[in-house]
Amino acid sequence: MTTFNGATYLPEQLDSLLAQQHLPAELVVGDDGSEDETIAILDRFAARAPFPVLVQRNATRLGFRTNFIRTAERCRGELITFCDQDDIWHPDNLMKVAACFEDPDVLLTFHNARIVDQDRRAISPFYADPPAPERSPQLTLPAWTAGYGFTQTFRRNLLPATALWPQVQDYFRKDTEMGHGVFFFLLATGLGSVCYLNEELAEYRQHGRNTMGTGKRTRPGVRERWQYRLENRSETYRHLSKIAVLNAGLFKGLARLETMSPLLRLRAAEAAAAWEGLGPIYADRAALSSAPLFERVAAFARLYRRGAYSETSFWTFGPRGLLKDAMLGLVLADVDRKYGRQYVAIADRTCRRGRRSAAHQGAAVQRMRLRSPGASASDVASNAGT
Repeated sequence: MTTFNGATYLPEQLDSLLAQQHLPAELVVGDDGSEDETIAILDRFAARAPFPVLVQRNATRLGFRTNFIRTAERCRGELITFCDQDDIWHPDNLMKVAACFEDPDVLLTFHNARIVDQDRRAISPFYADPPAPERSPQLTLPAWTAGYGFTQTFRRNLLPATALWPQVQDYFRKDTEMGHGVFFFLLATGLGSVCYLNEELAEYRQHGRNTMGTGKRTRPGVRERWQYRLENRSETYRHLSKIAVLNAGLFKGLARLETMSPLLRLRAAEAAAAWEGLGPIYADRAALSSAPLFERVAAFARLYRRGAYSETSFWTFGPRGLLKDAMLGLVLADVDRKYGRQYVAIADRTCRRGRRSAAHQGAAVQRMRLRSPGASASDVASNAGT
């Protein structure tokens, strides 16, 4: 848990921890310079909690992203759960989440939640539709899938990767350090399996002073879906091209990081290869939305040759992506630049694994396993089904 002037809602969250059917092994808190009653509330809670409560007061203010990363590094348990100071956990939260980790390949679990106002009146589910299957093996989710930290629990063996956290940047905000939730989700999807529980196991409180927040979340309507398809996304694609290169660099570093287990180093090499292929693809999609005609034609040809629309490719935009790029890139790019709305949020929901890519990639993945540093024969054998 991280705290900053959280006295108003903190007692309810702490009480919800005490009410857990599966009690936490410890509560590790990083306070970022609170000037209200937050520390006093934590001290009183520590005196009555049936588990250790470890509070660190940061000497200088870190900001919520760094504070969450540094606080996670101090945790001692095998499973680590992010906890916001102003939410409320349902009593069965930890019990249901812990059960997912009976599968040894699961590195992270996340769940649905109920968005509530400051008085805990219901607003909407956090996820109107499930954002992922119940279980997603390594590198099978769409490339830019991410989860909010307050829904996440992850295995301790991901913690050594925080040494490389400063090297990556956030998907959704340019030139910003990656949020803790995005970071651990990226690690888990690249190195193992992710479990999703479509149950509302927490109340995500919105009160006007949230560091990060959301509004009512519903399924997009016809108008929103067509706006998304027709928006000029050149800046988004340029940003994601840069992020893909940084993500590839992260996994390359993890493949050499001796504090990571041999198996995770092996899988990091696979993830690095997957992310490395995305950088040039997004650079070409940016050109399709902004370059002169002859450069757009060349970019489209490169995308096609790389298999960017093929279901046998590791990553694909699929047939719809082909149609969109042909129309808005080759035919209507000038009109779209002049009249189309510039995309504001930085995200892309269209890049996914090719539906026939697993067999197509099998031989290359096996070669990566055999070349990966520190991988023993038993590691290769245990990872053969990934």
